[in-house]
Amino acid sequence: VPTFIKDLHNWKGAPTMFGSRAFKGYIAPEDDPHQGKWRAAGVVCLGKSTSPEMGLISSTEPLVTGASRNPWDTGRMVGGSSGGAAALVAARVVPFAHASDGGGSIRIPASTNGVFGLKPSRGQLPAREGAGDPPPVDISVQHAVTISVRDSISLFRASQVNDGTYAPLPAEVLPLERRLKIGFTTDAYAGTPVADETKAALAETAQLCRDLGHEVVDYTPALDGEDFLDKFLLYWASGAAQFCQQASDFTGKPISPEIVEPWTLGLAGMFQARQDEISDTIAWLLAYEDLYHRMFSDIDVLLTPVTGSPAVPIGEQAPTVDYDTLMQRVVTFAAFTAPMNVAGAASVSVPLGWTPSGLPVGSMFSGKRGDDQLLFELALELELARPWAGRIPPVSAF
Repeated sequence: VPTFIKDLHNWKGAPTMFGSRAFKGYIAPEDDPHQGKWRAAGVVCLGKSTSPEMGLISSTEPLVTGASRNPWDTGRMVGGSSGGAAALVAARVVPFAHASDGGGSIRIPASTNGVFGLKPSRGQLPAREGAGDPPPVDISVQHAVTISVRDSISLFRASQVNDGTYAPLPAEVLPLERRLKIGFTTDAYAGTPVADETKAALAETAQLCRDLGHEVVDYTPALDGEDFLDKFLLYWASGAAQFCQQASDFTGKPISPEIVEPWTLGLAGMFQARQDEISDTIAWLLAYEDLYHRMFSDIDVLLTPVTGSPAVPIGEQAPTVDYDTLMQRVVTFAAFTAPMNVAGAASVSVPLGWTPSGLPVGSMFSGKRGDDQLLFELALELELARPWAGRIPPVSAF
């Protein structure tokens, strides 16, 4: 089955640039573990899909390839960091594509491109690293973006680790039968603004869930939004600093704007200015998993937007935008997704909403760690109630 592998991950014999000019010419000597599972299942790699530099931003406009464009409106961005993957699937080039998510990078482009994207629970599917210890806060997971829920389930089953941490996904996953208590909010955790079009689309999803018999209640998650944002960004910036060192080692050159993008350099500079805080930050984020999971004593699933707005115009989140301006734009846009990464929880973007001008607006359903099957079952029910596969963007392979 042919598809594309995200440029942050290795498929033996294919280039991996990590969305960066620094790694042009690198050819992967081996598959990453997740890609090995796909190869064994019969997946064929047609090529690599675009990603922002090291997946560090919510729009896919890397300098090494240029901006990827949204098939619903080519003047708008595709989201990130699995932006190329989601655009290819939305345009019906392939029915599914590989994706990964360290802070929203499956769910954000799934939302902006009108496709389905589940972020699996930590440990359900293979990690990128084949050996060695995981990072201090293990935020990144891999899976796929798809048109159908069924294809996402099939890929999940083919890739599942099955080490005893979670029950294997059953041979048949059916639409949900039991009714859920769904907590609903359109308020961003850190108080950043949310577009009226996004709120309206989510209100329609909430009503759909009520019509299906679920209990939908207004809910304010106690997720320490502003503190979380500060701590998460510092941890994110530590990854940028590490990437800069890797880029320097690979090229044999000192870090400069000719090698690494301004946004990445800005994040690395933030980490260098605050690196004495990183130990406390890691401890805070590790404790956050318990805080996140407490809300599921009140509700079964949390329903929120995926992003603060539909896809924004190309250039608004380009890596060359002034750092402080870009930071504000990114935290406003990518306002909902990162807590699930820190908590290791299952979360999914379901393409249920559309703006009056025809832009997709994903609805994010999030559960506990291990709730992957529950979210698949709910998504199957929603797909039957409001099918989306027949909505084809203006730019497509059809």
